[in-house]
Amino acid sequence: MTTICKADYYYGALLSALVNGGLAPALFEKENDNRQIYEVSTNKASYIIYTKYNTTPSGSKDFTWSFSFSDNEIEEITKIHQENNKEKELIFAFICSQKQLSDYNQVIAIVYWDEFLECVDIEKEQIRGTARLSVKAVKGSPWLRIYGSKRADMLDGKVP
Repeated sequence: MTTICKADYYYGALLSALVNGGLAPALFEKENDNRQIYEVSTNKASYIIYTKYNTTPSGSKDFTWSFSFSDNEIEEITKIHQENNKEKELIFAFICSQKQLSDYNQVIAIVYWDEFLECVDIEKEQIRGTARLSVKAVKGSPWLRIYGSKRADMLDGKVP
């Protein structure tokens, strides 16, 4: 008998979206509670999808989900990108959910490498502490907004 973890539901949502879109994802690396890494190929390109989920949005009108990255995760992301950037594109899937599942405000934000770099300082030059990327769903808008610890520092004029 297999035990189903809470994370399986959220990573399963991404897998369902990929399979329903005609793709056949493969697990790239052994499971980890903090993240999952998948490999997906299409007729146009191959991708590595670094995936995290969050079930505790902040805000009552507009929901914001924050995803933090430890130094080890940043090193892992950098290593994956360096080892695969010629054959496979590294993208991120941030699964934004709530503890009480409903059709309202359950989204998956796809973030490309250059967008990730605009939000998260992988070179560790940032003034603020933990590397972070946030996904914001603005009520009434079909678009998601992303920002992070690097972008916040740049807007505050704290990064040279």
